[in-house]
Amino acid sequence: MRQDLDRLMQERGIAGIVVLAQDRYTPAMHYVTGQRIVHGVYFRAADGRAHLIHDPMERDQAALAGCDTSSFPQHELPRLQEEEGSPARAFGRLIGQTCAALGMAGPVGFFGEMPAGFAWQMIERAREVHPALVVDRAQPDVLTLARTTKDEAEIEAIRRSSLATAGAVGDLYAYLRGLRRHGEHFTDGAGRVTLGDLRRRIHRSFLERGVAEDGESIVAQGRDAGVPHNRGNDAEPLRAGAPVIVDLFPGEAGGGGYHSDLTRTFVMGRAPDDVRRLFQDVHDAFRAAVDGLRLGAPCRDANERVCDLFEARGHATLRSRPGTEEGYCHGLGHGVGLAVHEAPRMSGPPSNTAVLEPGMVITIEPGLYYPSRGMGARIEDLFVVRADGTFENLTPAPYDFEIEAAG
Repeated sequence: MRQDLDRLMQERGIAGIVVLAQDRYTPAMHYVTGQRIVHGVYFRAADGRAHLIHDPMERDQAALAGCDTSSFPQHELPRLQEEEGSPARAFGRLIGQTCAALGMAGPVGFFGEMPAGFAWQMIERAREVHPALVVDRAQPDVLTLARTTKDEAEIEAIRRSSLATAGAVGDLYAYLRGLRRHGEHFTDGAGRVTLGDLRRRIHRSFLERGVAEDGESIVAQGRDAGVPHNRGNDAEPLRAGAPVIVDLFPGEAGGGGYHSDLTRTFVMGRAPDDVRRLFQDVHDAFRAAVDGLRLGAPCRDANERVCDLFEARGHATLRSRPGTEEGYCHGLGHGVGLAVHEAPRMSGPPSNTAVLEPGMVITIEPGLYYPSRGMGARIEDLFVVRADGTFENLTPAPYDFEIEAAG
């Protein structure tokens, strides 16, 4: 949690952190400032002193960050760029000078999203300016550790996104039930329905409910549903009897913000027997994973239960057949917050020693994939781990599998 950051720095002997937003939204900057600052540098010393250097155009957002602030012109950044010969070296000089002014001597964690060459040159110059600065290379880093658990305000933001996402699923199912079947395809009064029509309807539901996508949700059918991250073909008509995976992961509207993550699998009309068995195996694995969750248990334990079930029913897993591209070919879940994928991992080798702690927000998402047989299925819900040992489902959407059209 945010309030753990200073303690974590002190426990690990870190002198401070530096977070850079280089003309783009970065979850790390949002996390430390609570604001969507897109051009600035944030400094935090281990004793809690913090300073944000910002673009003048973002002075109102910077004022809400709750720390001392100054602007790039106050530090004469254009002059530094002329003298240094490159923006990377200019930022390095500015960072080195500010770290020295804040007494940040020793290991410092660096965060942000920028080209590796820019970061290398920037840090190299910062260390020339402030030789007592050392780059903290510990993994996991302090921000990852802090972000692994969420406070109540963060959980409430995730809950809002999640309820909106679950509502969008309800909207989609209501639309599907109102369709008319014509042979193997469906119409809605305006023509044949495609996967792109479903995606656009989901987007409208998102906007109406105050969420939006950072990336592109998955609406994949048949063979494409058998490849876990295939986004789907928007031009493809919705087909009777074909499994459709819908994986939705919007964040708060306005860019960035706290996300949700939810997946459902459905078939229009009656599912073929092999698709129905596939879905039942996934549903059983989902229940085995969720019902066995325990506070303090290793995160990877739930994945072991899923592998046990799938392997007993004849499916390959990454445990039984490393590198398999059919069967169960991904991990069970992950943390969710300002990014769709955060710590902890809910699978992995025994070296993953993370345990379920209060405040974690995790996905449980078993799936089975057979592109060679034109099918795939996945179920995913988002849970918050509570201190009383309960696991609150933040994505209360129906699991309806076979959906009947109106006529």
